[in-house]
Amino acid sequence: MSVGCFHTLNVSQFLAQIEELHGRVSQGHGRIELTRDGCNDVCVLISKAELDALERALEILSQTDGFAEMSQMLNSVASGTIPSAVPPAV
Repeated sequence: MSVGCFHTLNVSQFLAQIEELHGRVSQGHGRIELTRDGCNDVCVLISKAELDALERALEILSQTDGFAEMSQMLNSVASGTIPSAVPPAV
């Protein structure tokens, strides 16, 4: 387990401590990163309050002019680098 409020555990460690970890995370005391032996996939356990706050922040950000400009820029870059599905007429 890492030091601080971000902990990395494999699934077996998590299962052995699930009640304690649930209590800690649900009270807003950090996040738990879950790994599994033989697998590169990782997931993160966060509190519902933290998820709600992140989603609200994204909602607010998505309504700003800066976000709209950034989206337009990304769309321009993507349209210039992604080949079209239909080949141009000759």
